[in-house]
Amino acid sequence: MMLFYVVLIIVNMYVCNLMQRVPSKFARKYLVGVNHDCIMMQFRNIVWPVTVVLTKSDLSGTLSAGWPMFSRANKLRAGDVCIFELVNREDITLDVHVFRDHIEVMH
Repeated sequence: MMLFYVVLIIVNMYVCNLMQRVPSKFARKYLVGVNHDCIMMQFRNIVWPVTVVLTKSDLSGTLSAGWPMFSRANKLRAGDVCIFELVNREDITLDVHVFRDHIEVMH
């Protein structure tokens, strides 16, 4: 099982709502060489297709198309902690866990 987490501490939530960085260590290990640029994120029994854009210079990744809808629909805000758990390597499916004020919001 592979996890990565993101703390949404961006002052400008407009930017946060447009895209979200994926740590380069995770991107290099699990996203480089994947045949597709769309991953699935599961949260509250809903599956969200999200596009991943890899940066060739440092092999980091960014969640782009699909992330804004996920972010707005789940009312993500500055200070929230999102933990992404890789549950299916073939289809690149991530379970998302959201913690707000140190309390887990349903996953």
